[in-house]
Amino acid sequence: MRALGRANAENVARHLVMAQRLLNDDPQTAYEHARYAASHAGRVAVVRETAGIAAYLAGHYNEALREIRAARRLSGLDLHRAIEVDCERALGHADKALQAAKAADPRQLDEIERAELAMVVSSLRHEMGQTDLGLIVIEDAIRARPSDSDTLRRLHSVRADRLEELGRHQEAAAIRDRIGPEPGEEDEVEVFDIEDDYDSETHDLAEQDAQEKADAEADGGAGDRVEISETPDASGKTDADDVTALEAVDQDDDADWSASFAERVEAEMAELLQEAAKAPATPPTDEAAESAPASPDNAADGTTPTTISADDAPEEPR
Repeated sequence: MRALGRANAENVARHLVMAQRLLNDDPQTAYEHARYAASHAGRVAVVRETAGIAAYLAGHYNEALREIRAARRLSGLDLHRAIEVDCERALGHADKALQAAKAADPRQLDEIERAELAMVVSSLRHEMGQTDLGLIVIEDAIRARPSDSDTLRRLHSVRADRLEELGRHQEAAAIRDRIGPEPGEEDEVEVFDIEDDYDSETHDLAEQDAQEKADAEADGGAGDRVEISETPDASGKTDADDVTALEAVDQDDDADWSASFAERVEAEMAELLQEAAKAPATPPTDEAAESAPASPDNAADGTTPTTISADDAPEEPR
């Protein structure tokens, strides 16, 4: 994300947040947010990954394949093989789906990803008329004993499906009794009012800069953070100087992006100006330069310079 400009990165990040929030409850809207982010940050792996997941959940399988494979190329990681295989299966490309499953690198897949891939391949084998192979695939995954209880329950549920499809109904029923019913949606999903939060955030960000500038220009002061003096202080600063300092303080919110570069330069310049103001300015006047004889004896050779009379001497600086 830091490869993007600050404004573009902030915009992309907002859409990514909304896509993540809406993935389960409204995948189509999540897909719209993710697609917008991908159109503005196409070289960022996490953006393409999010777009691929959202497209898959929304049923846009061609787009999901494109985005997942792009994220894999950009990141160098073997990402979401199960989604790729399931997309090829949904599009009717059984052979391509099997090829994608065989191309997976087990060393880069964690136990949940391996289990997800096994469930997809098992269903694919059943659709190809190879239910017995599908049962073998899922039983191998169960023997791996994934530590996540929900993943293990889902593996047993798929095994029960394969057994039932093979006519082994009693075994399937025994498994379903043992694992119990699937959790209801109301037990899993917690709905938040996120759209109002998003609108409020967008509105606040849009008006923040204008409000801060208006506060800085107000005659009565700059609010609770900075107080503008109505009279010059001991160093000779005026209200205009203090307003400039206020604007520099307001730029602290951008520190994560700019590392306060502009403020550091401004502070260094102010320090140099203050040092220059404190140093006494005593350059020789034109009259003094004309009074001094242009003699080589006055060169830096260790000799005493020619004495200037009191009448010709410059006035002492006040």
